Order: sequence, then structure tokens, then C-alpha cells
Amino acid sequence: MNVKGILTLLGFAQKAGKLAAGESAVENFLKKGRLLLLVISAELSESHKRFWQQQAQVYQVPWIVLEATKLELGLAIGSSPRGVIGILDRNMAEAIMKKMQD
Repeated sequence: MNVKGILTLLGFAQKAGKLAAGESAVENFLKKGRLLLLVISAELSESHKRFWQQQAQVYQVPWIVLEATKLELGLAIGSSPRGVIGILDRNMAEAIMKKMQD
């Protein structure tokens, strides 16, 4: 897993406006069917991770648990700490999934 590369891609997605950050924004886009990938911080509690994984399964959205803190996720997108991030662009989601395999 190329965490640094994924964090860089998250920054690009933010600048392109192809990202939802934070629980309420992610949940909103998830329910609208616009989320293409859910990124979950490894720092979240197990119950919180399980909740988001279940939500992703219900709405049939792929998800990853990224070995990054909430602070690292927030800094990557120029924001305050974030536990979950949603990707709204297919190409960006595919690029992140590819980095997961590196």
C-alpha cells in the first residue's frame, strides 16, 4: 500500500472538487449514490470502522481502510482532521485503488 501516494491523490481530488470530507458530507453523497470510493482512517475505532464498512456495503460502494491518522487525512486535503473521505470521481477512485495494490 502506497499511503503517501494515496494522500497525494486525495489532495488532487480535493483541488478538483471531486471529494467529500467528513461524516455528514460523506453520508449525504453516499445516500445520493454519488460516492465511488470510501476512504476510512485506520485511526477510527473498530465500531466506527465497522459502521462505515456496513454503510458502504449497503450502498454497494467499495471502501478501503487507509493506514493514516485522521490528522494525516485532513492535512492531505487541506482541512481539519477527517476520519472518512468519499471520492466522487471514477478515475480518481481507480487511481487510489491501484495505489492500494502497490
